[in-house]
Amino acid sequence: MSRDFSPFFERFGWPSGKGTLPFCIGHRGASGHRRENTLEAFRLASELGAEMWELDTQITKDGVVVVSHDDHLERVFGVDGHISQMTAAELAVLEGVNIPTFEAVAALGRELGAGLYIELKAPGTGMLCWQHLRRLNQRFACLGSFDTAQVRELRDVGCDLPLSVLVRVDHDPHVLGDQAGADILHLCWERAGERPQDLVTTELMRKVFDEGREIVLWHEERPVVLKDIMQLPVLGICTDLPDLMRPAMCGEERLG
Repeated sequence: MSRDFSPFFERFGWPSGKGTLPFCIGHRGASGHRRENTLEAFRLASELGAEMWELDTQITKDGVVVVSHDDHLERVFGVDGHISQMTAAELAVLEGVNIPTFEAVAALGRELGAGLYIELKAPGTGMLCWQHLRRLNQRFACLGSFDTAQVRELRDVGCDLPLSVLVRVDHDPHVLGDQAGADILHLCWERAGERPQDLVTTELMRKVFDEGREIVLWHEERPVVLKDIMQLPVLGICTDLPDLMRPAMCGEERLG
């Protein structure tokens, strides 16, 4: 099954001829090599060949969007504190913590020509991210969430960026796509056994495409699985290790 993505690119103003499809989406940057969701991880993802960066949004006490998967700082930084309970200034000077603002990541994306695949965690961050990107006419971006209400809010106010809904393996992607008003179904099926690729059937893909939607796949670091899903007509694949998807950028063949 082949897929022409040019109508999608034209509709949303994404750059044409940008890399090889499926897009390599650095999951929290090149998080298999650098601390996740940091400027260093995002820069390295581009150096390793990723066309887009997956990133997560939280919000500080004074309403500044920052890039972090967790509100709590313990897992990544070993610090007992919550982003939502700190001001941006307090967070910025916290020793041993290097959480970038969304504006800083967006600026780096413009500099390097990288797309932003934004997963909305804290409610309210979607509108702020969209408004920032809109002011700068930064079109190579997508906004999405597991929370269909956050995605629907953006759809209902006329967000002109593509919207994604993230789908767990035990949920119906078509139902969630309709609830969210999504343009992309992001199938988060990395934990669905040793061969999650078997769930991405021709029937499933055909139905998604007939609905006028595209597909993005989970973060994958198993070479044998990655090799299979790279043959599918999907828009993008997330990975902690962009060099597995783009081995030519690193001067060696990794997938065999």
